[in-house]
Amino acid sequence: MENSRFLKIGLALLLLLNIGTLSYLWLDRHHGPPPGGQRGQDVFTFLCNELKLDDQQVRQYEQLRDEHHHAIENIQEHGHQLRERFFGLLQINPVDSAAIKSMTDSIAATQEQIEMVTFYHFRKVRAILRPDQQKRFDEVIQQATRMMAGPPPPRPK
Repeated sequence: MENSRFLKIGLALLLLLNIGTLSYLWLDRHHGPPPGGQRGQDVFTFLCNELKLDDQQVRQYEQLRDEHHHAIENIQEHGHQLRERFFGLLQINPVDSAAIKSMTDSIAATQEQIEMVTFYHFRKVRAILRPDQQKRFDEVIQQATRMMAGPPPPRPK
């Protein structure tokens, strides 16, 4: 009878512990930013909030964001076309090392363009800020760029 009571108490404690653990894991998962989705919008909202932009600054930032987005889309489209041509080289025998090198350099140049366009975009954003906002911008820009990049890819097992 003592063993039965001990087992019931132990079972109840384990059940409560499991429920608590599952609740913690489920609730913790819903506190961070949504995975994937509109990262650009998240960065926009993040910077507007962190920098306490006024209405005019928000409008200017929106225009800069739209210009940046359009420029990046054009560069990415060109990069996709280059990759298609690059992997088309797989069909050629013998392999032309010079063509492969030239294509990889062109693909790398598109990434360089993306980085340069993004750098100058944020220089323009910083230019519309007051000095106190520029100081805060300098403190949070690394966090904003990490948000744009998204989560790192999973490690292979």
